[in-house]
Amino acid sequence: MKNIKRLTLIPLMILTTACVQRPPKQEQTVIWTPPPITNPSPVTTYPDITSPNTGTVSIPTTIEIPYEQPRSRYLQGAYSNNYKLKNFITMMARKHHYDKYKLNAIFSTVQRDPQALEKIGAFRSSKPTQSKAVLPGAWDKYRSNFLTESRINKGVQFWRENLNYLNEASRRYGVAPEYIIGIIGVETNFGGYTGKHSVLDALTSIALEFPKREKFFTSELENYLLMIRDEKIPPQKIKGSYAGAFGLSQFMPSSFREYGVDLDGDGHINLFTKADAIGSVANYFRGRGKWNNQIPVAMKTYYNKRRFYGLPTGFKTRYTQSHLRSLGMRPSSNFYGYKGKVSLIKLSRYTKDELWWGTENFHAIARYNPKDHYAMAVHQLAQAVRRAYYRR
Repeated sequence: MKNIKRLTLIPLMILTTACVQRPPKQEQTVIWTPPPITNPSPVTTYPDITSPNTGTVSIPTTIEIPYEQPRSRYLQGAYSNNYKLKNFITMMARKHHYDKYKLNAIFSTVQRDPQALEKIGAFRSSKPTQSKAVLPGAWDKYRSNFLTESRINKGVQFWRENLNYLNEASRRYGVAPEYIIGIIGVETNFGGYTGKHSVLDALTSIALEFPKREKFFTSELENYLLMIRDEKIPPQKIKGSYAGAFGLSQFMPSSFREYGVDLDGDGHINLFTKADAIGSVANYFRGRGKWNNQIPVAMKTYYNKRRFYGLPTGFKTRYTQSHLRSLGMRPSSNFYGYKGKVSLIKLSRYTKDELWWGTENFHAIARYNPKDHYAMAVHQLAQAVRRAYYRR
């Protein structure tokens, strides 16, 4: 009887083993659930999930569904009764054929940003009478924020990791890689901090509550709305600075629309990706700054007095080199053979004033942020990263 039972179980075990046997790895079954579709289409419109060469399944890990902005008949939120906002919505609908109900829904999500208003100076009664940049030691303090060993090392790493994109941007736009790196390093420490303010909230708050800057920020708000419509981005998704700049390159919306570049070729401009930030900075330098890759940027000069008061200084000034030489300035190099006019830059250090000559390329950096200290920080960081990269 035991033998009969054993004989009966053998086919059953064979059958069971055959049922649970795993198929070979190359024939692994993958279940794919397509996104919900409002208007059903034939199955053939879905992407082919089988490779014709290997027969193996290869599908994207995520399927991106284009964002569709909700609509609302009513304007709600922090500025629901603001007449400026209502007029702005009407203007956007007429000028850009923007769906008014979508604008109602967008601005209903806005929260007033008091921190942005405070930082931009909306609550200040008057402007400071003296710039901090002229105080003794002002440049030492500013420089110490950006010319650090850590930031220089990050710059070298950024160059190595993004060599192909930097070379492509440099080839396409004629801007040296170190200056693209200098901008991204000063602006966000290579993506380490890109801002936490809702760009929509900040732009709306400043445009509606700061009359002195109303025109500029209303224009930026207009460009932001056009940008999110073109790129199909949720209006509250982008975070940035208190002034509405965003991404590794800290572009304002108008700069994004005019100079943003899809360098990685994925069909979208995303300044939070290194490739697109690199391409966009280079394009900005060439387009807005009129960058000239045939001339240098800046050169330090020697001056034998402790403080300098002889001429107006700043990136907007223009002097012949011979005139500046006649005042006792001596170049620290041959300036790569450059003989054109220069701006005179004064950097106030604790012990003395440091004098530099800047070319049109220095002015191009200042178009990014119109401050001498900013442009010089970008220049010096660029040069420091370049020396470290090439071990010079």
